[in-house]
Amino acid sequence: MIKIVIQILFTVLLFIEILAQVNHPKREFRGVWVATVANIDWPSSKLSSSENQITELKVTFDKLKEAGINAVIFQVRTECDALYSSSFEPWSYWLTGEQGKAPEPFFDPLQIAIDEAHKRGMELHAWFNPYRAVKSVDDYIVSDFHVSKVHPEWILTFGNYKMLDPGIPEVKEYIVSIVEEVIRNYDVDGIHFDDYFYPYSPKVSNEDSLTFINYGNNFINIDDWRRHNINSMVALVNEKINSFKPHIKFGISPFGIVENKYAGTNGFNSYSILFCDPLTWIKDKTVDYVTPQIYWEIGHNLADYSLLLPWWVSIIGDRHLYIGHFSSRFTAKRYEGKKSEMGDQLRMNREYSNAGGSVFFSAKSITNNYSGFADTLKNNFYKYPALVPLMNWKDNILPYAPKSFYVEKKEKYYHLEWEPPDLAIDGDAAKYFVVYISASNNDMDFDDPQNIFTIVDGNATELIHIPEFDYEGQICFAISSLDKVQNESIENPIVIIE
Repeated sequence: MIKIVIQILFTVLLFIEILAQVNHPKREFRGVWVATVANIDWPSSKLSSSENQITELKVTFDKLKEAGINAVIFQVRTECDALYSSSFEPWSYWLTGEQGKAPEPFFDPLQIAIDEAHKRGMELHAWFNPYRAVKSVDDYIVSDFHVSKVHPEWILTFGNYKMLDPGIPEVKEYIVSIVEEVIRNYDVDGIHFDDYFYPYSPKVSNEDSLTFINYGNNFINIDDWRRHNINSMVALVNEKINSFKPHIKFGISPFGIVENKYAGTNGFNSYSILFCDPLTWIKDKTVDYVTPQIYWEIGHNLADYSLLLPWWVSIIGDRHLYIGHFSSRFTAKRYEGKKSEMGDQLRMNREYSNAGGSVFFSAKSITNNYSGFADTLKNNFYKYPALVPLMNWKDNILPYAPKSFYVEKKEKYYHLEWEPPDLAIDGDAAKYFVVYISASNNDMDFDDPQNIFTIVDGNATELIHIPEFDYEGQICFAISSLDKVQNESIENPIVIIE
């Protein structure tokens, strides 16, 4: 009983801490990483049935939607494997308990994830680990079709850890081919790379010296060459995406510190150890967004969040910046820091117009409602739905509004129906619809997120059983169209019910 009372008091205190939050932007990236490696988030068991895994994924997405999440970053390639139908790489061990074994009965996790995200009005970004080949050689038996066995000459080995060698040209082509297969076969909204480039530990030393001799070209400094290997791979992936499906967003989540000299930190230097160079990606516009993993507290003695955030804001230019948060740590019961840490970081983010949103690691901090975190998002920070930020360089042509809109008052609820719009001048159909509801005698204010009732899939043509509202007088209903990058229609139909 005492534990229950303490937990209730803890949750109440957490809500009090975030009570002052009042800023609700209409456009904000509200993302979450759904990690499949080591069954961190999904599936909870690699040995459970296909039916249970599918059900679990749907429940996960329901909980994310309820908390206000509008973008899911779903891990589909953990260690040169696949959680989708691939002609290049074997099915993931983390899905079926045997690398190379397809689900039985068969289902395609990526396709299910796309369908379920879009049904809920959320984007789906396919998350790839670009270089990691074997996380630990002792974890399980590697398939004979795995790249480490088919192309052992492409592999760098660090103890039990194996990775693709970034300096080999065929490796770059291979990664591009992996991405191309996914964007050709799946309706993903984004491609996402994580922070694993050259290894964290041990730092690469002479493991790639022969590769440097063979492919170093005119580079004198091997560290510059290593950064070039990563940067050129990123540029090639971006080029492939833009040549085939230019609306697909490309983002990377680098380690939160690039070099300590930039933000006055004193932590791990990713520029010289991982050979991670996000400033070049931003300058060369080879990514659409970056999600730095700023996984430390405000006031941290080595890596202060309040120093790193404004530095990233200052260098983002005209790309998008979404901050990566370690929500699973800061909302865990065992966390001994400030219970308001996550709320404080989210409030700080909204002080900067160039900080376009957040991504949380990992999904279980929300789906398991750690310390009431999902409730905090739902009832405060993400109280109203949000559209994702616009990327005008991807597409700036507006979709048409729905052609008709009907609202019928039933006994205790409302029934909404609409007719999809014609194709826009660029050929885009509506990918989502935004339903607005407000108590007003005037025209609907489409700029106020408080009026957004929900965002639904572009295949929908009706909403049924919308409950009655406590509004007095007129109730105003409206609907708009969103295209595949969430440009929103104008001159949208409005219906006023007395």
